[in-house]
Amino acid sequence: MNTKILVRAEVLIITAILAFCSIVYELLLSNTLAIVTGNYIWWQSLTVGVYIGGLGLGAYYSDKLVDSFKSLMLVELGLSFLGTICVVYVYLFHGSYKYLDNLFFFTGDFYSSFYLQNQFLLKTVFFVTIQLLTLAIGILSGFEIPLMMKISDIKLGQSEESEHFVLGVNYLGTLIGTIFFAYYFLPKLDVIKTSVTVATLNLAVCVYILIRYLPSKKAVYSGFVGVLVVLISLVGMNETNITQRYLKFFYYLPKILAQNNTDLDDLVRKVDSFKPIERMKSLYQYIDIFTYPTTEDGKVVDSTILTLDTNFQFNTTTEFFYHQAFAHVSIVMNKQVPKKILLLGGGDGLLLRELLKYPEIESIKHIELDQKMINLARERFADLNQHSLDDKRVHVEINDGFYYIRNTHDKYDAVFIDFPYPNSYDLARLYSVEFYTYIRNVLNPNGFVVLDAPFYNREDYTKDRYQGHAVMTQVFNDRHIVSNSVIASTFYYAGFKSIFPYRVSDESFLFLKVEPGAIDYNFMDRAELSKLNPQTIREMKEIKNQDFPYRIAQKYVNSIFKPTVAKRSEF
Repeated sequence: MNTKILVRAEVLIITAILAFCSIVYELLLSNTLAIVTGNYIWWQSLTVGVYIGGLGLGAYYSDKLVDSFKSLMLVELGLSFLGTICVVYVYLFHGSYKYLDNLFFFTGDFYSSFYLQNQFLLKTVFFVTIQLLTLAIGILSGFEIPLMMKISDIKLGQSEESEHFVLGVNYLGTLIGTIFFAYYFLPKLDVIKTSVTVATLNLAVCVYILIRYLPSKKAVYSGFVGVLVVLISLVGMNETNITQRYLKFFYYLPKILAQNNTDLDDLVRKVDSFKPIERMKSLYQYIDIFTYPTTEDGKVVDSTILTLDTNFQFNTTTEFFYHQAFAHVSIVMNKQVPKKILLLGGGDGLLLRELLKYPEIESIKHIELDQKMINLARERFADLNQHSLDDKRVHVEINDGFYYIRNTHDKYDAVFIDFPYPNSYDLARLYSVEFYTYIRNVLNPNGFVVLDAPFYNREDYTKDRYQGHAVMTQVFNDRHIVSNSVIASTFYYAGFKSIFPYRVSDESFLFLKVEPGAIDYNFMDRAELSKLNPQTIREMKEIKNQDFPYRIAQKYVNSIFKPTVAKRSEF
């Protein structure tokens, strides 16, 4: 075979592998940071920006690398090392940040100037520390393509064609990397196994260059290769232990520190004493299930908690507050039980359980995106939801809520929406003016909509619920008014002229109707209290005293074409 063809194939394969690994590292970092912090928009945008900036710096300074083969081998050694530790690095520093942040929170007056100053410093240190890793990977990746162009010139002769060839293969490798990450690496291997797999590819390129082009230096660098082989093996074999240690710190740390336990050695011992976190990966999200002992009626019981992408969904000992307020308060506000209901989300079946208490309800169309949540509801939580998904009035369909509501011709008396908060671009569309315009169109005359959303009460207080003394600090400010205004204005311009927010326990809800009107908040006299827990009844009595300030203006409207999501914590 023609030697030139073999050389072109060699350049093609190496370039494609390098581009493949580079984009996977960037996706791995942005995805991991988005999941652990719970904020997709902030971290994915910044991580991509820092990474691309690193690529630019690497490309700019690549001319200073004289020996192309040796430089590429060293770059691959560096990327293999950083790629192996990148997820562990994020876990380590985010865990440390959460520890210090919670330590300040539970040992001082939070929302005091002292706490806020320390919190800002912690956030700054965490951000810089994490993005230095992203920048380093970006810079090393930025060296690769210019070096491959030089190698191509050396092997194939200097020409524009060889440079275009390398660039074209680089973009192709990037495309393949993004597809593999989305459809294989993340769903099948998860983040740590992905990091060690891709780091192994970088190391393989390093070894190939060392053997083929730098045989005289093989003895010098074989030790570094050996160390990396050991490191990759150790991280890969301990993937479960690393993930479990991080998850336990993430979920159990605030509860332990709330008990005035600040001794680090004792803290580690207590964290390790808890049962392992059960983590499942569906096509769309991480589902974590764990237990924590709580005292109920003088007895210690295990509360089971479920989170989606580390965002809290429900606690088996307190979920009745949320689901009873969701179902019953809205129906009482409407003064009439709907016959035909559309439920979007709520795959755990707990809201269904409450709705099915009304014999007047004839049918419930239940749209849920994640089949794994439906399976859990029917198997793991069937007793808790009282087998609600198997009721003959419930019709479950696995579908995207936005797609369904845009294309259906069915009409409903009520729409219940139980979605996660809009902390990503994908979720923001489910709070958009376009989505709620579709929602309005599926309502029968005098129909209503109810959803849970981050809506702030003027009397909101941050409370230290865990320590012996009571600390209450009013935290409502202009930022909360803007957040309320984004949500309310979106609904208003979608055609809902009646917007009635209410809060039960720590959960806020919005009751929406197309027709303008008023709500009689003295509904406790006519509520069917037999369906409610006594604690829920006590909370409901406070609804008429709640105040949720907001402004209606076009500038606040959240649209899929101009996202304006409610601000939340970035860390």
